[in-house]
Amino acid sequence: MPRSLAMPKEPEFDPKNTAEAKMKFSRREALKGALLSVTSVAGLGGLAAQAGAQVQSSLQLPAASAPAGRRLHPFVFSDSTRKVQAWGVKGKIYPHAFFQEFLPALVDRTLVFDDFELGDAGSVHWIFTGRRGGFTVEFTPGQILLTQRTYDSAGLVLLLKHPPSNHFPELICDSSTINYQGVVRSARVTLDSRLGLALFVNGREICRQTCVLDVERHQLAYTGKKPNVRGALLEPEIESTSVAVHPALRRQTMIGFGGITTPTAYVQLSAEGKRRWWELLSEYNLLLQREFPMGKRLDPEMDNWDRLEDASPHYYGDNFPNGEVSDFAYLKSLREIGGQVMFEFWQMPLWARHPREWKDPGGRLHHYVPNPEKYARAALDYCRVSKQRTGLPPDYIGILNETDEPPEIWDQMTMGLRRALDRAGFGKIKIYMPDRPTVAKGIQTAKDFHRLPSAWAATDFSAVHMYDYQDYFTDPDGFDRTLEEWHRLTEGKPFLSTELCVNRTQYQEQSYRLALVMGQLYHKNLTLTAASAICYCWLLVNVQQPTFGWTRTLFVPDPSAGFFPKASSFQLRVFGGFSRRVREGMVRVEAESSNPDVLVTAFAGGRGAKTVIALNRSLKAQRVRIDWPGASFQFKELTDPYHENTVVENSGVPVNGSTEMTVEPGAIVTLSNVPLRKLPADFTVPA
Repeated sequence: MPRSLAMPKEPEFDPKNTAEAKMKFSRREALKGALLSVTSVAGLGGLAAQAGAQVQSSLQLPAASAPAGRRLHPFVFSDSTRKVQAWGVKGKIYPHAFFQEFLPALVDRTLVFDDFELGDAGSVHWIFTGRRGGFTVEFTPGQILLTQRTYDSAGLVLLLKHPPSNHFPELICDSSTINYQGVVRSARVTLDSRLGLALFVNGREICRQTCVLDVERHQLAYTGKKPNVRGALLEPEIESTSVAVHPALRRQTMIGFGGITTPTAYVQLSAEGKRRWWELLSEYNLLLQREFPMGKRLDPEMDNWDRLEDASPHYYGDNFPNGEVSDFAYLKSLREIGGQVMFEFWQMPLWARHPREWKDPGGRLHHYVPNPEKYARAALDYCRVSKQRTGLPPDYIGILNETDEPPEIWDQMTMGLRRALDRAGFGKIKIYMPDRPTVAKGIQTAKDFHRLPSAWAATDFSAVHMYDYQDYFTDPDGFDRTLEEWHRLTEGKPFLSTELCVNRTQYQEQSYRLALVMGQLYHKNLTLTAASAICYCWLLVNVQQPTFGWTRTLFVPDPSAGFFPKASSFQLRVFGGFSRRVREGMVRVEAESSNPDVLVTAFAGGRGAKTVIALNRSLKAQRVRIDWPGASFQFKELTDPYHENTVVENSGVPVNGSTEMTVEPGAIVTLSNVPLRKLPADFTVPA
């Protein structure tokens, strides 16, 4: 379906002198550096001899007996084992053991061996596979190799001088070799909520790697002659967790969830796609629109707030522009279904800045700092236009997005904006503090505001982005101290968590476990920082390169399906596990979990509304008992790699004030009596 789009004007682009060109070069060099080798999984043999593997010195395995537990799926590799012809292996025949289960998001599996005699040049391969990649544990006499691989793109072979002949592309992206002495009695593999992949032999951890891949299936294979390998897979354990909800301990009142819907992406949707978009906004309760209004290209006359072709382009890779511009028809429709609007400039136009150097009280010179008077005039004009076009001004105005200004300028901008709004009759508009890109920088800004008592008093909400959480993806709880300091410094101001997403190159992955790491951050926002609102960066963005869409936006337009919106990755379902059944006005109430790896939040609202969200980040399935006297739940919603916020039969019927349910490793279960939002019957989709 050809579509005519009004696209933003192209800026000048110099590939020899731009950060984008440098980023492309470093990305290409990083990929070359990651190219250890390419191999055929079907070929199986010789992995331990590959160049580039990290080899550890020889270790003595503990003389441990096989761990106890119920044995499932026994396997035998011997001369009498029935062999399987594997296509594409040049006529070689290997015995296999196929485990029929589909693995949970977080994996903890153990093999026990009664006999482990590998025979002549023999090797055992424990193979884990997912949709985009997998990993293999290979046992050979005296050596173990743990190898990660990706295999989802034909582009992986383009860097190779001699592409493999195994009929599919594959890149080995991490490899560790462990030399050992002793007898292998058990092998355990864990894939955890901290993006960790660990291998244990005889109860001892012998290797750990960072792994963002998801896996779904696993199998065993044997190569070599005269094997004698016998054993079984152990049944995974189930633990018990108790949760006590204390409805009298009331915390923050919720405003809601949302992010940025960019008009340059919304305009791509077909008429049917736009209606579906509004249905999804309602269903996922994403009713906070964080405006990126016209900024650097705003005319001095301020008559181009919603002129689409003037949108300030933001380029990410080779994608098309996603820019700073407004769509007042869109905002009017959002208001009709109960949405709210958050407004803040990112880059101020040059005419709204001091044209020359500005000297702070300490004598330091600053270039092109905002002119507080012109800033307030521009923000006020947006409020007037918004009221004229939509019926209402924005609900919240932030003092600039991700800029670093002198504290004295923050002071003048905050006080000047508050005076201008009050004089113009917009006294109900709430102001939130400057939006810094990281919590660490936000903490410094909060300290600055404490030295500006008038500006701090005029600030209604605290706000910050949390991109430094990515420093803690392999240790999410290590971020807690930073969040707690932020909460301590801003206590007394309701908190707007204004921008969360994944934007680091090494984490641009379509991975459920990566989304689960972000799920832990949503829980921490609600509990450690008492966030009243949580916004993902983009809700809908104009994307061509899929890796950008996987982690920076929740939805993308899908030209292949009639220009409908679709989930960009697993990020939507994990965010939806928190957003869908927590309405504006509900209050978080204290929920105490006996297990620190079962993260639970609870919410109560008017007319008996109740929601409980349980995220299991442990490696064990949890039988969770929730004690909330008088609570009953009509809906049980499941989020995991196989269920996209799926309403399942609610077997957790309260008994004596308690509800019991099983939460698999890495799953999110939402219990609620709050129905999903639906569009009003008379809703009209804006063009």
